[in-house]
Amino acid sequence: MTSTDSAANLLRSLRRDQGRSLRTAAADIGVAPSQLSRLERGQRALGDGMPERLATYYGVPAEVIALAQGEVPEDIVRILQQHPDELDELRSRYASDDGEL
Repeated sequence: MTSTDSAANLLRSLRRDQGRSLRTAAADIGVAPSQLSRLERGQRALGDGMPERLATYYGVPAEVIALAQGEVPEDIVRILQQHPDELDELRSRYASDDGEL
């Protein structure tokens, strides 16, 4: 699964979990339903400002959407650069028996 697929799946799940129709969500966010549909299918990338708008609308931290796109917050990158031993700790704590996260 690509990061685009992951973000698309997240957006669709957030909308559905909150019981919102595609048309209602699109109108509330201020985009065309076709645009939101393409975002949710991974056929369109999130443009500037869109992750923040979506995060606000769905009531989740913007970092959740950024992570779904494969973007790691800069402060987390710095922490891991300063403490690379934490990578193994994270892997051992969260990886399954087959090594997949």
